[in-house]
Parts: sequence; C-alpha cells; structure tokens
Amino acid sequence: MSQAGKPNYPIYKVGGDVSAPRPISTVVPAPPETVNGPLKVRVSFVVAPDGSVTDVRLLKRSKSDFDDFAVGLVSKWKFEPATKEGSPVAVRLEADVRSHRP
Repeated sequence: MSQAGKPNYPIYKVGGDVSAPRPISTVVPAPPETVNGPLKVRVSFVVAPDGSVTDVRLLKRSKSDFDDFAVGLVSKWKFEPATKEGSPVAVRLEADVRSHRP
C-alpha cells in the first residue's frame, strides 16, 4: 500500500470479464457488550489480489463503538480473489454488518 493507506494497484468493479471474489472467512461474531440493540452499518472495502481486505470505509454509520467493531471485523475477512482474464485483481465491494445482540 502507499503511504496514504490507499491500495497501489488498479481496483475493478465486478462484472463483465471481472469475476466476483468468493468468501473464505467472513464470520460476524457477537458485538462487544457495549453495543445494545439491533444496529447496522454499511461498509465499502477492497478485496486485494491476495484475498485480504483493505481500505475499509463506513458508508452508513451507527454508534461509534459498533462502527469501530464493524471496520475491525471486515478488515479480518478473507476471500478467494476476484479474477480478470484468469489473473487475481482487486475489486471494491459493499456489505452490511448487523449486530446480533437484542
């Protein structure tokens, strides 16, 4: 990554000749005890050519502690990378993260 924290490779959109990455590990454990009630955030992130997640951004926020939990959680997800013409490439995806605590 560059010093600004942005990926230093091209980022594609899924579709056409760019296949979607496949989740390997996208577990969503229970949020911290400080998070009460049903909460949801929307995140945008890059699945890098090695299948790791980078550049996680909050698109829809909730409570600060749940926002931090969601960003940290998504940062640990692993994927089989997207491909373009048979080679691994980076793609930007979006996902919702919901709390499981009543």
